[in-house]
Amino acid sequence: MKKLNHIFKILTAQILTIVILLAFIELAGKTYAYFNPGYENLYAIPDRVVGWRLTPNLEYIHTGSHWYENEFRVKVKHNSLGFRDSERSVSKPPGVTRIALLGDSSVSARQVAFKNTSGQTLEKLLNQNSRTKKSKIYEVLNFGIDGIGVGQSFLTYRRYASAFDPDYVFLFVFEGDIWRTVSPQSAITDKISSSRRLSIRPVFNIKSTPSESKGSFPNSLLKALNFSSFYQLLNNLDKKEIKPQVTSLPTEEEYVDLINSFKILITEKKIAEISKKLKPLDLLFFAPKQNIFDEFLNLQADRIKREYGGNRTKVREHEIFLVDLWGKLEFGLSKLKEMLKPELRLRREFDKLIKAYRPKRPGVLFGGNDNFSNFESVIFVNLKVLESLNRDIVNAGKKFIVVDASSHIIKHGRLPANLLSDILQKYCKVNDIGYIALSQTLNDAKNSGIQTLWPKDGHFNENGQRIFGEAMFEWVKES
Repeated sequence: MKKLNHIFKILTAQILTIVILLAFIELAGKTYAYFNPGYENLYAIPDRVVGWRLTPNLEYIHTGSHWYENEFRVKVKHNSLGFRDSERSVSKPPGVTRIALLGDSSVSARQVAFKNTSGQTLEKLLNQNSRTKKSKIYEVLNFGIDGIGVGQSFLTYRRYASAFDPDYVFLFVFEGDIWRTVSPQSAITDKISSSRRLSIRPVFNIKSTPSESKGSFPNSLLKALNFSSFYQLLNNLDKKEIKPQVTSLPTEEEYVDLINSFKILITEKKIAEISKKLKPLDLLFFAPKQNIFDEFLNLQADRIKREYGGNRTKVREHEIFLVDLWGKLEFGLSKLKEMLKPELRLRREFDKLIKAYRPKRPGVLFGGNDNFSNFESVIFVNLKVLESLNRDIVNAGKKFIVVDASSHIIKHGRLPANLLSDILQKYCKVNDIGYIALSQTLNDAKNSGIQTLWPKDGHFNENGQRIFGEAMFEWVKES
C-alpha cells in the first residue's frame, strides 16, 4: 500500500509539474501576444471598375493574418488614390521617366517597409546609377492591389495607371494570378462575410468564332498544346484510391521528367500560331452584378460600424497560445516527414493537381471541373488579356514588360507553374513584349540558402523584394 501511495505521489508531482510548465508557457505566450498584438485591417474598398483597391489615405500596422505578431510588423500608408505609394502628380514633370508596377500583393508588398519594396528598390537604383540616370529622374509608381489577377491589373492600368503616362509598365505574374482572371469569387470578401465569398471580381473570357462548335471557348485552341496525357494521368491517379493496381505515383525523378516532357511541347511555333488565332477573337468582360457589388459595399460598411467602431483597423482577439503552439509543432513535423519521405510531398503535390485539374468527366479530358476551368483555356484567356494590355501600352508609345515568378511562388502544383513560365516566356518573345525570368533568379537565391519568402505568410520578405527590384533594374539598364 505504501508503495502505491509513493507511486501516486510521484505521478501527482509529475502531472503538477507538467501543468505548471504548460501554464507558464501559456502565460508567457499571452504576455508576448499582449505586447506584440496582431492587427486586423479592412485595407480595401469596393471599386466598381477593378473590383476593389486599397483604401485611400489609410494608415495602419500590418502583421499578417496571425492573432499575434509572428513574422513582421509593418507600418503601412496608402496614398490618396488608394495605392501603397507616395503622392504623385498626375501630370508627369519634365525630365522624368515614369515606371508603373502592376500586380497583386507581391507588388503592394505590405509585408515589408515601403523603402524595401521592389518599386522603391528600383527607383533608388535607377536614380543612383550613372548609366541609367544621364540627367534623367525616375519615378516608380506602385499600382499593386492585394488579391487581384491579370485581368484586374489590365483594368487597373486603364482606370488608374495610364493617366500618369508611364514610360514602362511592369506586370508581376505568378500562377495564382491567371486563375483570378476567370474566377469571380474572391477571398477578400471573407473579411466582411464569413459565410461565403461574394462574386465581386470582374472576369474575362474569349468569344468563339462563328465556325466553332457550341460553347463560349474556341475548341480549336484547347488541343493546341496537347496536354491531354496530363489529364489522363490525373484520371488514372484518382482511380488509384479505388484500384491500386491502375497507376503508381511517379517518383521525384519521374515527375521532373514528366514536367520536361510537357515543356518540350511548348514551342515558339505553337505559341506564334496560338497568338495568331487569338488576335481576331473578342475579349469578353463581365463586371460583377450590381446587387452583389452593393452587398459587398453594405456588408463592409456595416462591419466597420459594428465591429471596428467606425475605424478600419483593430487588435485581433487573443486565442489559446498552447493550441497555436501545437499547430506549429504539427506543421513542423509534417514538413520534416516530407523531407525524410519525399513520396509524402509528391502525394500532396498530386492531390493538389487532382483537385485543381482532373476533368469532372473522365471521358472529356478538356472539360475542366467544378473548381477550375480547363488549364489551357485559362492560359489563353490570360494571353488575350496580355495582348490587349500590350496594345494599349504600345499605342501610347510605351513599353510593356512581364515579370514572371510562376515557378517560384507555386500555388496549384509545380507542373502547371513551370508550363505557365515557358508559355509566358515564348509568348512575350513572339509578341515583342519584355520578359523577366524572375523565378530563375529567385530559385538561384533559394538554392544558395537565401530565403526569399516569409515561411508562414508566404509573401516576399526583404530579400525577395530586393531581388525583384534588382531584376527590373537590370532589364531597364540593359534596354
